[in-house]
Amino acid sequence: MIERLRGQLVEKDMEGVVVDVGGVGYRASASANTLRALPPLGEECVLHTRMVVREDAMILFGFAGREERAAFDSLTAVSKVGPKLALAILSKMAPQEVAEAVGRGDIVKLAAVPGLGKKTAERLVLELRGKNLAAFDPGIAGGNAGGPFVEAREALAALGYSLDEAERALKEVPPQDSVQRYVREALRRMGGTRR
Repeated sequence: MIERLRGQLVEKDMEGVVVDVGGVGYRASASANTLRALPPLGEECVLHTRMVVREDAMILFGFAGREERAAFDSLTAVSKVGPKLALAILSKMAPQEVAEAVGRGDIVKLAAVPGLGKKTAERLVLELRGKNLAAFDPGIAGGNAGGPFVEAREALAALGYSLDEAERALKEVPPQDSVQRYVREALRRMGGTRR
């Protein structure tokens, strides 16, 4: 299994890239987000990869970061979501946005991805909700989607802060072992006033 490629970026098109590693060119399909994150042609790049083996083909998928690869793995584990649809989702949404949409049950946002209809979006939320999404959402602390970070974010939202404000403040707080400590530190950073 090829987990990572480091080499010279020699080709880039709308569907993927070719990376020259020791004189061998590896073709990897990539999301639009990964394509934007890569350096110009001729420079060295690193791709975190996942190889998908089917009866008729072996396809290498490349990602700019581990979070995007983890999101790809989680998405392709959902029934009716293949590698191409997972890549389409990751072309329209960053891994953190996918985790947030799944966590909120935001069917409308997910269904806006070309090729992902309402029923598949509902299935995606149903199958991924409650799973460990921490690997592709750095905002989730404690290793699970229901950890103290997320609970603190929800508590701050209940106090009148937007989810974005709450998350920004919480990301400034060093890791805590309880919701109360997260909330206390975040409120201190936000000045303790409700908006």
